[in-house]
Amino acid sequence: METQEKINLITRNSQEVLTEEDLKNLIENGIELRHYIGFEISGMVHLGTGLMSMGKVADFLKAGVNCKIFLADFHSYLNNKLGGNWENIRWATENYFKQALIASLKCFGVEENEVEFIMGRDLYENNLTHWETFMEVGKHVTLSRNLRSISIMGKGQGTEVDMATLFYPPLQVADIFTMQVNLAHAGMDQRKAHVVARQVAKKLTINPLLDSKGNKLSPVAIHHNLIAGLTGPTKDEDSEESLKMSKSRPDSAVFVHDSPDEIREKIKKAYGPPKVVEFNPLLNWVKVLIFWGEEKGELKIKRLEKFGGDVIYTKYSDIENDYKSGKLYPLDLKNAIAEWLIVKLEPARKYFEEGETAKEGLIGMKKLLA
Repeated sequence: METQEKINLITRNSQEVLTEEDLKNLIENGIELRHYIGFEISGMVHLGTGLMSMGKVADFLKAGVNCKIFLADFHSYLNNKLGGNWENIRWATENYFKQALIASLKCFGVEENEVEFIMGRDLYENNLTHWETFMEVGKHVTLSRNLRSISIMGKGQGTEVDMATLFYPPLQVADIFTMQVNLAHAGMDQRKAHVVARQVAKKLTINPLLDSKGNKLSPVAIHHNLIAGLTGPTKDEDSEESLKMSKSRPDSAVFVHDSPDEIREKIKKAYGPPKVVEFNPLLNWVKVLIFWGEEKGELKIKRLEKFGGDVIYTKYSDIENDYKSGKLYPLDLKNAIAEWLIVKLEPARKYFEEGETAKEGLIGMKKLLA
């Protein structure tokens, strides 16, 4: 595969790449691309995690990247997920969250053995070098910078926090060097941790990233596009970040194991005013999921002849323009999105219906969150 083809696969459907030049240098110098994406163990797995994140993993695999999925149990504890209960966090990690990610990968034709799943417990146990790296990272980050970085945990600046919270950003940065990752991947909400990793990379002495000549490297960071929540913006939150799908707001999310009826019902209720394209989750889903961030793709709109008959869109701009003009009605677009999702998520539903661990894990996770 040519260098540019690899770059296109790795970077498509992303909001930001830090930096494409660094990525090109890694590829052209024959350095193995080692990726990771990490997840806290909290609620149900929605489209942002299941389709956006795992879809990018599928892209990386096609480009020959070595992919790791980090199940961040320690980070979940620090951020008080699942009540900060170790037993619940570790049960959910193996029995639900990992299973949901495996199911999501199947939606892209990727099998479990094509990626490496790593738990924080397994990475940290008897690993003195990791804790030395964690402390060395901390020596290169000021307290004020660390406080600004806690937004990666979903905490606003100026929030009063406990001491354990301050461990989180340098721990996440240290993970990158412990796993020797040169391609860090997440949504834009994790950007601050990745920027710190890039800035401290060439200062580290204990566990730096090195090229074949022993030169220190900064990790490349890929930040994929966001999936908007179903409910749209609130009166005071008309920003792209506020639109992000959230597992803590079930009415804003489609989960990877939702039934066809649940998908149809949720999307039917989705925010999508006629002719309004700004902050519209319907168009966001078409752009970043169905067209995978590109201009060309395919979406079939089924409708009665008296309403114009069926139409197949192959350019995203045509969908947006027709929606803005009123030629494409919200209900028709909702129906098309729902049917596309039902087909796309069929492998995930099947995995949860037929796999005993996954089936029991979903039942247990629902009880845990009740």
